[in-house]
Amino acid sequence: MFDQRYASESWLQARGEGSEALFTRLDRAMKESTRLTTRSVQRLVKNLGGRIGIRVTPHGLRHAAITEALDLTNGNVRAVQRFSRHRDIRVLLRYDDNRMDLGGKIAHLVAASL
Repeated sequence: MFDQRYASESWLQARGEGSEALFTRLDRAMKESTRLTTRSVQRLVKNLGGRIGIRVTPHGLRHAAITEALDLTNGNVRAVQRFSRHRDIRVLLRYDDNRMDLGGKIAHLVAASL
């Protein structure tokens, strides 16, 4: 079983104290570490997803984490707003509507009434 805490602590220890970024790129000579580029993160996530047979993107992971946070907090959009750092709460309301399929439920009610 994968121990996420151990993996995180091991990485932080290996990375050292010199960077504010959680994940850094090391050059081949290991002379210096720099922040990963957006494109590098996209490639890493895509490749790791491909290894286990799923198509995944960084935004998809973010979306999944926010949706899961809404589920775990019973739709507490204020708490999840802090977690996700969305400035506009209307974005989270869209996530919450999709999570609960409010539009689909109303469509079924309307269809049933005809």
